[in-house]
Amino acid sequence: MRAFFSQLREALRATPDSAFVARRLFFTNSIDGIVSAIGVNVGAFDVGVRPLSMALAILGGSIAFGVAAGFLGALLSERAERIREVRDLERALGGSLRGSVYWRAALVVPVYVAFWSSLGILLFPLLVASPYFLSHWGLLGILEAYVLSNVLAVLALSFVGALLSRVSGESPLLSSLRAVLLGLGALLLVYSIKRVLIGLAV
Repeated sequence: MRAFFSQLREALRATPDSAFVARRLFFTNSIDGIVSAIGVNVGAFDVGVRPLSMALAILGGSIAFGVAAGFLGALLSERAERIREVRDLERALGGSLRGSVYWRAALVVPVYVAFWSSLGILLFPLLVASPYFLSHWGLLGILEAYVLSNVLAVLALSFVGALLSRVSGESPLLSSLRAVLLGLGALLLVYSIKRVLIGLAV
């Protein structure tokens, strides 16, 4: 493990764009994960539903998406890009770079990028699902858990928006507000479609 982290530090120094790629995927997937959790939460909720079922519905999608797309998808695509860059450099230099820091970076950096990509998808839905675990343990009513879950999702978007302001240099308040409006828009859209479909089914 120590050797891996040593190689990772060396690889990140050799490929300074790696941190930017990892950061971008973390933020993109964080927003996707939260908005998806809102969709599942609003779409699947019913006053008679079991709290644990709601928690697992929110987490199930994020785990599947986080492992499949967040980690494996990012790992494979980033590995392909890094190896292509090394081979382009080999052609330009007219020699092999196997065993060099650039070759090691092509193998190590994709794992780093994939970790941050999947973390963005998995972390915040766990927060959104947490009130349903409290309800399952008898600490909250199901309706209270539903409301708190949506509040936490919106607060998570606000937090991510504030973090994004540090990247863009914009106002944290404005960046947070944009993220919150995105979440509220998704919530209202899913709720409206749900009401229409329920009305048609009656």
